[in-house]
Amino acid sequence: MSTAIRQRDTEKLLEGIYSVYAAGWQAVTSRHPLGTNVYDAEWDVLIVLDACRVDALREVADEYDFLGDIDSIWSVGSNSQEWYLNTFTGQYAEAIAKTALITSNPNAEAVLKHGDTDPRIPIPFSWTDWSHVSEEAFAHIEYTRQHERPFDDLGDDAPTFDAIQDPNYITDRAIAAGRNDYEKIIVHYFQPHRPFVDGLIRQNQPLSVTEESPYRAVQAGEITKSDLWAAYLDNLRLALGSIEILLENIDAEDVIITSDHGELLGEFGQYGHFFGLPHPDLKRVPWVRTSANDQRTRNPKSNPSIREDVDVTEQLESLGYL
Repeated sequence: MSTAIRQRDTEKLLEGIYSVYAAGWQAVTSRHPLGTNVYDAEWDVLIVLDACRVDALREVADEYDFLGDIDSIWSVGSNSQEWYLNTFTGQYAEAIAKTALITSNPNAEAVLKHGDTDPRIPIPFSWTDWSHVSEEAFAHIEYTRQHERPFDDLGDDAPTFDAIQDPNYITDRAIAAGRNDYEKIIVHYFQPHRPFVDGLIRQNQPLSVTEESPYRAVQAGEITKSDLWAAYLDNLRLALGSIEILLENIDAEDVIITSDHGELLGEFGQYGHFFGLPHPDLKRVPWVRTSANDQRTRNPKSNPSIREDVDVTEQLESLGYL
């Protein structure tokens, strides 16, 4: 009993220290972001893999012809909210005005549409000066979680079904944008971020509890770290296979493949990604240069249908952000 009490007390102390640290981190980085802004580089199309580690992309690189040397940069965020706040700022308003953003991450809508800057953890004070733009600053923007799409009706097969998107749907929306001749396009896929949906999407298998909540499963001893790594790589391959289709259906001389942030997979006993944590496996992200040539092997619809019942807060909660 006394050991459990001491453990709880230690956890509360560490949470308190982290909350003060996070408040200070926000105060500094909302004024002076730490990392490389993607708009400081030259590109026509920027492909963002969510929560993709550098070592993971390097491990599977030989399986894909479009992946050459896997370089890296230091991201401006260690979670998606922080990346959106620090990437799309007034400093880059001219380039943003030429950008079409196709994004499957609900943090985009929360930040760019609703102006959500509240941290995902309680903090004792807030002294921030974010300079992010709103959605009106973009040439075109699509929050694909608002769209009618496959996997809206999976029910018991996928407890987090409303948060699931087949990467091929994101690819289709990006192809449609690419054929509209926007000067810059950013495509934000949700994989390899959990839930791990490779079996669900490619093999029509029901989503298991461990695939939905893999970090809880590994901490509970239900799966091994090797199992977790293999499932994470399969989720990454799911997105890369779709990116291969995208690169055959748009024209772009300069394409960059990167990530908003990395992912902790057991480092310091932690799993996931956290605001303001400058761990190399979180802040260092892939940076791969390639190209695209439209061979018109895929012809998606030009316009999506929009759902009326989307609640971005519920989506953030289902994905563990809140």
